[in-house]
Amino acid sequence: MKFVKIDPPGQFCTYEALRDAVKVRGGSTFLDVGCGAGTISKLLCDEGCTGVGVDFSSEAIEIAKKTLASEIAQGRYKLHHGDVHDLPADFTKVDFAISYMVMEHVEDDIGFIRTIAQFVKPGGNIILGVPGRRDRWSIEDETVGHLRRYDRADLDAVLRKAGLNDVDVWSVAVPTANLLFNLGAWLVKNSDEVKKIGQSQREQTESSGIRDIPWKTTFPSWVKLILNRWSLWPLFVIQRRFYNTGLGVTMMGLGRV
Repeated sequence: MKFVKIDPPGQFCTYEALRDAVKVRGGSTFLDVGCGAGTISKLLCDEGCTGVGVDFSSEAIEIAKKTLASEIAQGRYKLHHGDVHDLPADFTKVDFAISYMVMEHVEDDIGFIRTIAQFVKPGGNIILGVPGRRDRWSIEDETVGHLRRYDRADLDAVLRKAGLNDVDVWSVAVPTANLLFNLGAWLVKNSDEVKKIGQSQREQTESSGIRDIPWKTTFPSWVKLILNRWSLWPLFVIQRRFYNTGLGVTMMGLGRV
């Protein structure tokens, strides 16, 4: 049976929450820090935005080039291979910066936000997605190089300490990701991902956004009939009722520069 890349239900919910966040905060130009395979960037470009993606994984950059080939050809998107901390201060100025499942890999999370902020126009926004809830630490965190998970209050405090204003923190993909959390951990435990536990944190981080795990990140192609934006729409409606709770195993932080 051939397996192909399909996002799991919780991921679809997270992407919808990102669309909600961009609608609330506004902006048409973006910087995607730790863009990985380019999925988030592709979503934002499909919403009419133009942007730049940065990642220090050469493998991820090559995948992102294919994901966003048409946008790159049209001049609506650019890719940069490197670490955001090494970029010159005049690299770009955008309406908002997005960094999804990256900050938990960084030792100095406050410094990470401050670094990103220099590439955002005054009054623009930073949107961060991170793994939520300390009590949900699992084997998956150990295979992908996570240094921490964030409770809602943790993420709020980090955003404010970094100097952001108009801060808000959402719990996203509730209850979908919560219900599937243990199954996801089991699938990781019973996959080749467990071999990564012995790798360096850098190696784990570089491959964290491009994993192929059967029935978690890859599925038979027919599953697209079930897992798509339209069939999962009721889950998006439900998750909005939980944005202002602390229940999310994924948290999304929003702050204005």
